Amino acid sequence: MKALQNRIWRGARKVRRDLRHRVLGVPWMDVKPDDRFLFSYPRSGNTWLRHILQHLTFESVPTEYEELEDLLPTIDTLEFQSRMAKMPDGPRFFKSHLPYSPYFLDGKVIYIVRDGRDVMLSYFDYQRKLHGYKGNLESFSKKFMNGWLRYGTWKSNVSTWVAHTNHPNMLLVRFEDLRSDPFSTMRGIAEFSGLTCDETQLRSAIEASSVDKIHATMRSWIFAQGTEFKGGVSADGETNWRGVLSKEQNGLFVDQARELLEALSYPLE
Repeated sequence: MKALQNRIWRGARKVRRDLRHRVLGVPWMDVKPDDRFLFSYPRSGNTWLRHILQHLTFESVPTEYEELEDLLPTIDTLEFQSRMAKMPDGPRFFKSHLPYSPYFLDGKVIYIVRDGRDVMLSYFDYQRKLHGYKGNLESFSKKFMNGWLRYGTWKSNVSTWVAHTNHPNMLLVRFEDLRSDPFSTMRGIAEFSGLTCDETQLRSAIEASSVDKIHATMRSWIFAQGTEFKGGVSADGETNWRGVLSKEQNGLFVDQARELLEALSYPLE
């Protein structure tokens, strides 16, 4: 009963906070020029990127999810203000799935995007294992494309950021490129972020952020404990929508997001 009461109380606080920031437009924070932001739609590789950046920035490998949150906190959480107050001096990294707001570009934004169809499959796994979703993929795909989830549809959320890729303080990164060539992609991210690191340090950070390591960190998350959820880099990050989605399901997604898929060089079939 107490756990249920806590969940209801947290939910009410989240609604109040979201009304304040996302509806009334009150800024989430005062952005400094050396702040760095990792934005993405959920299930797009943000946790993996945080692993690598923690290694590069703090020379440490996270073993607990809370450690990631303390050093590279998520903006739209109830604990954000208290975590931000404890952050060390120097360049700060933050994570979020929020849609575009112009003041974030007063710092630097790294936006990581993943093919929305793979995102949908990963989100389906997340909802089933962490939140007890009982429906099938067919029903979930409709909710996903109708904006039933907290951060809206993949198209609506991602497009708000993609519209600003020409801004000098924004770097667009595809998850698929990070998977296929992590060294070159991370070298670009490090340079954009103003991080000083040599090839050895960069390769060490990538090797220390393996799929198994990320899964172990995510399993330490209080909301994932006791569930079947493994966490980041679902399906080991392999593209798998072609083997799962029906022609009709893919067609519905393409009808909704064709222009965005093409702009991001994702195949339609």
